[in-house]
Amino acid sequence: SGRRYSRGGSESALRVALGKAPPACSFRPPVLGRDLEIAATERLLSGTPIAVQRKAYLGLELRAGGGGKYQMLVYPLQLKVQLIKVTAEGTKYLAIVKNQAAVQGVNKANALRLRAVNVTSGPEMGQAKLLGYLGSTLVAEATDTTPGELTGEASAVTVGAGTNGDGLIASIDDVVVRVPSPF
Repeated sequence: SGRRYSRGGSESALRVALGKAPPACSFRPPVLGRDLEIAATERLLSGTPIAVQRKAYLGLELRAGGGGKYQMLVYPLQLKVQLIKVTAEGTKYLAIVKNQAAVQGVNKANALRLRAVNVTSGPEMGQAKLLGYLGSTLVAEATDTTPGELTGEASAVTVGAGTNGDGLIASIDDVVVRVPSPF
């Protein structure tokens, strides 16, 4: 999604360059489902203007569709990770982790992984657990008490920058979508 971007790259990686609007771009693999895990290796490239690098993010999305989604956003220069829920009513921050040492900077690979599964038994039944990883390190965890607000089943990889991502250049590689076990 997004109108003003270009893509290219090598045989194994997708290179994304953003224009003036919109401030983000996402690519959806052809896998649908509610209880999924998505992983990708993403890099913020040094050809990105310094002002955009400071606000640039790399991300993953689950349960996207119908105007809502879960997102894991990693800000390479801010060393920050966010788990958010977007609905028609707005954005709800489920977890924010600052000064995360596992976040890699410009031109370095960030191996992102996001898992969202509904709890089917116990006292948290009916809630959704979100787990965000960088490499093998669990960096953010959250529980959503109202997962039914999200009706979508799409997953996506995304790159962007707050309000203006003009000039942002990133690469995306090794995209995997799977059903976590046990979920």
